Amino acid sequence: MRQSAVGIHQRENNIMTQSFSNLFSLTVLLIALSASSAWAQKPDHLSMNVHFKDSTIFIEAKYQSASKLNGDSIYFLLNPGYEIDTIKSKDLISYKVSQKEGIPLPFYRLEFNEVRDTSEMLAVAFRYKINLSEQNHMKSDWIELNADKLWFPNLGALNNEFTYEVTITNFPESYRLVTHTDAQVTREKNTLTIKKANPWYEVLVLAGKDMKEWEYNQNITLLGCQHIADSTFESIGKKVKNSIELLNGYFGMSDPITTFKVVLRNTSRDELGYQFNRRDMIVTGTDFNDYGNLSHEVAHYWWSKANFIQEPWMNESFANYSMYLVLKDFDAEDYQKVMARNRERSKNAIPVANATLFAADAYNSYYHKGALHLIALEEKIGSESMGRLLSICVEKGINSSEEFLQELEKLTDIETRDFFEGLLKI
Repeated sequence: MRQSAVGIHQRENNIMTQSFSNLFSLTVLLIALSASSAWAQKPDHLSMNVHFKDSTIFIEAKYQSASKLNGDSIYFLLNPGYEIDTIKSKDLISYKVSQKEGIPLPFYRLEFNEVRDTSEMLAVAFRYKINLSEQNHMKSDWIELNADKLWFPNLGALNNEFTYEVTITNFPESYRLVTHTDAQVTREKNTLTIKKANPWYEVLVLAGKDMKEWEYNQNITLLGCQHIADSTFESIGKKVKNSIELLNGYFGMSDPITTFKVVLRNTSRDELGYQFNRRDMIVTGTDFNDYGNLSHEVAHYWWSKANFIQEPWMNESFANYSMYLVLKDFDAEDYQKVMARNRERSKNAIPVANATLFAADAYNSYYHKGALHLIALEEKIGSESMGRLLSICVEKGINSSEEFLQELEKLTDIETRDFFEGLLKI
């Protein structure tokens, strides 16, 4: 999912693990607020200093934005499990946990003593800590900090994008850092710095102890524990390769996948029951080793640009439809089982058109029902036309239901558009 959301790709049996025993030392530096008129032309930016000590992580963060703000208050999305020490900003008079209309998640509502000058850059400093034994997905020497737990400030919404620079001190040498593949990582003595110049909606810090790289081929690299058998690396690598090649050939793309990374957590599926993708990287585990799981995450490379809050089916159902294409070619028996299971799950699902991320009981709708509608469309217009339609959508970056319907009408006719639009409403 575009993981994401709240990650963004939550899976069934999502189990929070609660163990952390590694000892770290820390030094915390206070981040001072600063403003510059030159910032007005830049995207939002988040800078963070991260320090570990025992089972607690201490964070000093500064969020800068040139967003046009109306009124005397703004909202920041933060995990309610945070222990907030301070929030500071110019003319800030109070902050408290509240709820933003339309998104049933706890936000911090920041109130200012007067209506803010919309031409002035917003700068907000956050000081807080996270108890890793309670808040993190941790088992078997694994650290995972990402948007799934909402641990980083987001201005007003889950999908607010920003650039970031993160420094991590006293990072243990035995841990291997994993972050966004387009981020720049440098190490100086005991300090790691992660910089991401392309705006995104989360900071990604993953780390595993005693990890090794295993090259399936020149394009696919797997990262996992030392004790993982070569045969397992080979099996997962093969499935990823076959999935990428099939989908590249079916959808095409202006920038087809050339290199890909597969990160295998030090956690079991029972301990942490979901996987996720980040562009040309998937984070999964050895017991997700089947075409269904792996191809779904690979497919998000083509279908991750839609609004995952308002139209999550444009991410998840399209990824599931892509998964069906792979299963039909490489595991027909599992394809039949998956189809039967997902048809059953979709029977009482709400209409796809109503299935926003936060709609009640929407998961089976935006995840499974929408994919079955796409299969019904393929049966109506034929596999050749369906392939052409989806290739056009990829080429043009179509990321909304309305845009998809428009392309469908151009390729076919108004009656076919009405047919599919009707499916989305039942």
